[in-house]
Amino acid sequence: MSISRIIQEKMRWLGGAVSLSLLLAHPAQAFTIQELLTAAARQPGVAASELAAREGGLREQAATVALFPRINGFGKAEFYNSPTNLRPMPPTEVNVQAGESIPFSRDILRYGLTLDMPLFVKSLYDLKQKAALLAEKANLAHAQELSSRKAAVVAANSGLAYLLGLDQAIDARLASLAKTSEDMTLKVQTGRTAEVELLKVGNSINDLQAQKNELAAKILDVRKDLETLTGLDITGPTPMTMTGELDQAPYLGERIAAKETAAAREEWQRSKSVRYPGLYLTGSLSGNEGEAYNTDAHISRDYNFIGLTLQVPLFDRNLGIEQAIARNRLSKAEQDLEAIRIGLAAQEKNLKGKLPVLEASQAIATRSLANSEQILAVARLAMDQGRTTTEEYLRQEAQVLTARAALCQAENDKWRVISQLAVLYGADLQGVIQ
Repeated sequence: MSISRIIQEKMRWLGGAVSLSLLLAHPAQAFTIQELLTAAARQPGVAASELAAREGGLREQAATVALFPRINGFGKAEFYNSPTNLRPMPPTEVNVQAGESIPFSRDILRYGLTLDMPLFVKSLYDLKQKAALLAEKANLAHAQELSSRKAAVVAANSGLAYLLGLDQAIDARLASLAKTSEDMTLKVQTGRTAEVELLKVGNSINDLQAQKNELAAKILDVRKDLETLTGLDITGPTPMTMTGELDQAPYLGERIAAKETAAAREEWQRSKSVRYPGLYLTGSLSGNEGEAYNTDAHISRDYNFIGLTLQVPLFDRNLGIEQAIARNRLSKAEQDLEAIRIGLAAQEKNLKGKLPVLEASQAIATRSLANSEQILAVARLAMDQGRTTTEEYLRQEAQVLTARAALCQAENDKWRVISQLAVLYGADLQGVIQ
């Protein structure tokens, strides 16, 4: 294949690549960052987290209603092989000699209401407090899920901007090399330049094309992540600007762990309080009917009572084991909380320290890019005049791409740090990013 044919093929490929980049960079439907964050908050994963938080509230209610009275209706038929009393009977209730029906029957129908109510059971109050703490933990976990998803949207959007920015930088270099190839082709055809110099430029074009292919795959991955987070088909990045400061509340992860530790402490307390006496109110309204065994007449007696029951656990080996397990879980939760607190404090220090470094990197990358573009212009002119080598020119082309990539990377890293800080504090980025 001739050199001119090779150049034509490269130019056709370059035109297609630029068209694809323009399509990716200018989506048919653009979204604002607020729309993306709102869409992320409406996804099934967030709804599932909200339902889990609601379940925590219901479990707290369940622990509370355990303190309420329980009233049940009952009805039962009893059959005996010997006459049995409908209820306890005093000796003077029936005049047997007068032929009155004795309230004893072989077949008895019983019906009525029963009442059970804990008046003071310490373990139930401890259980209620534990359920309240776990409900608070579930609400915090939901807030963390929402904050994490919104932060992930911001990070993914920034990543897409970085990749497309790098893709556009490669397109600019390909366009520059295509112009160089075109000029060099004329020199080769007129014998002013060796053909190998043109092949060197072609190799650089091939390398850039390979980089574009790798970027295309990464872009598809990030678009998939954004669609998973928002449910929207996003083809291009959305501009973002910080309009406020992050709310630097106590670490959300530490607050969640603290609720877990407090719940473990209540469970340990409950495991001890089950040994305390419990006072219960019990009662019954009962109707009893049958046929008197001595007269076969229908008989009916009511039997009602109300009473107090004191239950005292005297010996239960299992209670000691459960208490030891609860104490061990509390110790573990306390150690986990301390480890989380140390880790989050170190993470905050690391992220806050990175922000000024990244801002400095952006400034350096901006200056480096401007210098590299000037050097490239000089190198291209020097190569045309034969005062420098093709390799030196190509090295300057690569340097411009490196400087552009560094600038895009610094911007992307800054947004990632902001996203991580938002997750750390449980902040809602929707209020500080436009």
